[in-house]
Amino acid sequence: MGNDQFKKLQKAMDGDVVTGALARYMLATDGSIFLRPPRAVVYPANTRDVVLAVKFARENSMAVHPRGAGSGLCGSSLGPGVVIDFTRYMHRLVKLDVANKTFECQPGYRLGELNVALAGKGLFFPPDPSSGEYASFGGMFGTNASGAHSVKYGNVSDYIEDARIVTAAGDVLQFSDIAALSPDQLPDALGQLHRLYTEHAGRIENAYPAVRYNVAGYNLRGLVKDGRLRLAKLFAGAEGTLGVATRLKFRLLNKPPHDSLVVCFSDRIADSARAVQNLLPRGPAGIEIMDSSLLQLARETDRQLREKIPADVDNVLLIEFDAADPAVCLQQAEKARQLLAENPHTARAYTAVSPDEKQRFWAVRTAAVPILYRLKGARKILALTEDAVVPIKHLVDYFEGIQALFQRHAVRYVTYGHIAKGLMHTRPLLDLKNIRDVGLLKTLADEMFDLVHGLGGVVSGEHGDGRLRSAYIRRQYPDIYELFTRVKDLFDPQGIFNPEIKTSHDPDLVTRHLRFGGEYTRKGRFRHQLLWTDGFADEIEKCHGCSKCTTVTTDTRMCPVYKFNRNEAAAPKAKANVLRALISGAVEEAALFDQTFQSVIKLCANCGSCQRECPSGVNIPKMAIEARAAYVRRFGPRPADRLLTGVETAARLFGSLSQPFKPVGDLKILRRGIEKLTGIAADMDYIPLAARPLSRGTRPRAGSQGPTVLYFAGCYASYVRPEIGRAALRVMRALDLSVHLPEQHCCGLPMLSKGMVPAARQKIKRNLNKWGDLIHQVDHIVVTCSSCALALTREWRDVDNGPQIAAVADRTILLSSLVNRHADRLDLAAVKETVAYHSPCHLRVQADPASSLKMLGHVPGLRTIPLESHCCGIAGTWGMAAENYPTSETLGRHLMQLPEWSQAAAGVTDCPTCRIQMEQFGSQPIFHPIEIVAKYLE
Repeated sequence: MGNDQFKKLQKAMDGDVVTGALARYMLATDGSIFLRPPRAVVYPANTRDVVLAVKFARENSMAVHPRGAGSGLCGSSLGPGVVIDFTRYMHRLVKLDVANKTFECQPGYRLGELNVALAGKGLFFPPDPSSGEYASFGGMFGTNASGAHSVKYGNVSDYIEDARIVTAAGDVLQFSDIAALSPDQLPDALGQLHRLYTEHAGRIENAYPAVRYNVAGYNLRGLVKDGRLRLAKLFAGAEGTLGVATRLKFRLLNKPPHDSLVVCFSDRIADSARAVQNLLPRGPAGIEIMDSSLLQLARETDRQLREKIPADVDNVLLIEFDAADPAVCLQQAEKARQLLAENPHTARAYTAVSPDEKQRFWAVRTAAVPILYRLKGARKILALTEDAVVPIKHLVDYFEGIQALFQRHAVRYVTYGHIAKGLMHTRPLLDLKNIRDVGLLKTLADEMFDLVHGLGGVVSGEHGDGRLRSAYIRRQYPDIYELFTRVKDLFDPQGIFNPEIKTSHDPDLVTRHLRFGGEYTRKGRFRHQLLWTDGFADEIEKCHGCSKCTTVTTDTRMCPVYKFNRNEAAAPKAKANVLRALISGAVEEAALFDQTFQSVIKLCANCGSCQRECPSGVNIPKMAIEARAAYVRRFGPRPADRLLTGVETAARLFGSLSQPFKPVGDLKILRRGIEKLTGIAADMDYIPLAARPLSRGTRPRAGSQGPTVLYFAGCYASYVRPEIGRAALRVMRALDLSVHLPEQHCCGLPMLSKGMVPAARQKIKRNLNKWGDLIHQVDHIVVTCSSCALALTREWRDVDNGPQIAAVADRTILLSSLVNRHADRLDLAAVKETVAYHSPCHLRVQADPASSLKMLGHVPGLRTIPLESHCCGIAGTWGMAAENYPTSETLGRHLMQLPEWSQAAAGVTDCPTCRIQMEQFGSQPIFHPIEIVAKYLE
């Protein structure tokens, strides 16, 4: 089919239709092992758009694949047809009814957003999948998600009140309307569904295994109640194979205000399994387990986990209770501890009392799995056999069975999960570029099914069937499988909704359309300009597609651009996807120089947050710099980039003229002209350079006792706000430091961010040449700019790996960190003042991100309010470009409109461009933290 047909669809819709190769490739993956580029992607704006898209697909014999956040582990949202993605436009909370404890939302709305909306209201939505902060309600409904506390609170299907569904015919169904109809009033297909259940009710109810947590196949149980058709539980967990939800209504519960946690270090997993059987009657909110395989890998890769978990522990149980009464919580915990103490193999158990202690142990559980994603080597943990559920009484047999299974095939694995539900996340470590390991996929999946099925369980407990497990549904339900196919035919007679899911007849589905696979090769010859420890292509392939980088709350700092535009191209994983398309040959090498490709790369602001917060630790900003650098090498830097990275040159040539020029520079008509010529946003405030730079009139100072330091001031403190540098020098004198202020140049980070690698390398070399042996003679290289500190400690290593670079990195320290070490040397006046502190992105990714907050805490009487926000939006000079300014402005205004500002007399930040942004969109004066400390020196 040509794109003309899709253009007609686009004209009829309010949302977007995209058919470009890169736009499709960005949605070719999810959190699973699969890759399947769709024919097109539809971003609907409303239900009408969904109806149009479904009708279009049906008329053109194309499949429809509804998509949530793209965090699924089994490939349910992937396919060759039309992907309908709700996260760009249909992501609103439609109604929150606190009095009646319900809410209505569009399918792209996320659980993390709901939790923010419910803060302080005493209500909560109980299902809490590990991806909940970024998982969408459409996706959670499609998989019937649950989570760590579902042993007490159940699944999504237990809370669905109503839903609006677009059918394959393009009709719109409302569950509540259907439930109000008597059997003789039902439309034909629904009438047939009613009769199907009533005729086979006994057979249906007896066909499901005796496990509470089961999303395998279709849930036909309880389909008719009091003579009325109840569709909620059928559609919850149907993975978009029966219709497309466009609005959902859920109920909420009162949130228990208190909880307790029992931590048990167990010697044998069999004893832990038996202990769980005894603990369940006590009503825990959840019981989690981490087995020896997971703990061993975690200890090998993380020093803190080695300290927290004894080396001789076989597994760890976390048993949680919650209640309205704190005394009840503690009582339940104590009884659980006593029960565990009866068995010497589970006797090392105690109650974590303080919130910090409880958080510390939950953090172990939370951190352990991301650590596994960062394991070095070709073999990675895979979602393949990770969703099995067995009856609690068979847990011991299950653990013995999986150990034998994986030992038989010499495969390393980890097991963790919701042991209270009998639901274990067992993940093998395999290399999907290795033909042998690819050959093991089906073997391991088959044998896991045989093991679990033989124990009376199911292989899909909460993540769904998808492409991983749909082929096992017929074997799981031999007595009612034909009823599943009849239900599918009633709702979707042409088979357009996710046709490969749930009722697949392909026994090899698990090995088709793998993201890598034995035939995967790197075809591109990318000439990288930066240094890569493990290789540029290896870094690209580390992204496993979990979608955490699409979190839109302040739970993560990443990705500030995506948070405010919800454009898939802005998500960090999009950069990995398009670059993987390039190196694998899915798109031509020439695509790198196409504006469509570069427009994806340009949406990276190089804040660095994603690298720090990504479970796999993928260095997306560095990858984006590499892609920009290739473009710059061929076409040269853009005028805006040359100007925005030329502060040092401008200051040296025109610094004395900058202040007198300000009245002219503020003229909007001139700024508009400059924008057209250079691409620098006309709405940016004119920023004059200082008439007297820091170096003029500043002399080095020898201390009597303190360390010897080289002060690297950076361009802003040197040429724009030298008062920052002078404040820093004053504080260093008070610390009795011997200070050197040699000739220095830009750190080069602005050039690197624009892909101007040779220019950055030149700046680095000039600094190293000017400093010479002084680098090795000083105790520290002191920095006050957070971005300069990042450059000296990390970014320079990406350009050069010489001994001088290493020496600079080893000696570089933030002045705030140095102040904290020697704060007893400062005599600071007591004050009564409140300031609001914004932590820059580039500070948060460094070794001592709270250093400035700690330093401000040494000022007696100073109250500092940390601003819980995203990136300020300017991201160095990224937000100064006209093409990025609207997003930058949105982020900046959001920061400066936070309610905390009403309590603050001034703002504080370490980053020069954050300060520019805060001054542009706020009314309070903004200072560097060192200026505050210097101000109150006695």
